[in-house]
Amino acid sequence: MTRRTFPRREAVHSTVAAEVLAHHARSADLPIGLPVPIELIIEQTYGLQILSDEIEEPAGSMILGALDPSQRLIILNSRHQAMFDQWVGPERFTLAHELAHWIYDAESPDQLSLDVEAEAQPVFCYHRESAALNEDLRVREVNANKLAANLLLPEHLVRQADIDWVLREFRTVAALWGVSQPTLRIRLETLELVDDFDLARLPIN
Repeated sequence: MTRRTFPRREAVHSTVAAEVLAHHARSADLPIGLPVPIELIIEQTYGLQILSDEIEEPAGSMILGALDPSQRLIILNSRHQAMFDQWVGPERFTLAHELAHWIYDAESPDQLSLDVEAEAQPVFCYHRESAALNEDLRVREVNANKLAANLLLPEHLVRQADIDWVLREFRTVAALWGVSQPTLRIRLETLELVDDFDLARLPIN
């Protein structure tokens, strides 16, 4: 039985991400650093399985991954394996995005209640490109994207970094932290760590 979804404020994403990372740090008895160990968080702390398989894509859509809550399963779309292999960031962001669906849409009674014994289960997909999402799915995707960014680039760790170094070695830092350059750029902007002059100097890709 689904309940109405709603946009979540940035402060909520930050708080939830901090709780997730603290939970993993306690479970693993290890401090969290960059790059965030997203696969270990998914598999060890949340008990979800990750596998690669082909996911059908409706016309006009690009689906990088999916979450099947009833099977506790995150699926990476093997149709895009070449992109995952070539570029730093998309695979890890997809994993974080699907974990965000698990946290917001599969576990939270405030957002969605799932009967894991039911025969038919919703599957939450990462719609990288789609012109046909209804408003409910669009809000869920935005929420999952924002939580994913907070999980991969936690505010306290990003703020601890030398921002001059981050800007000077932007491509290298993005790769070291396991995120794409656009993801890092947006995160720095969201945290108001850069101004328009800084943004103009950053590489486009």
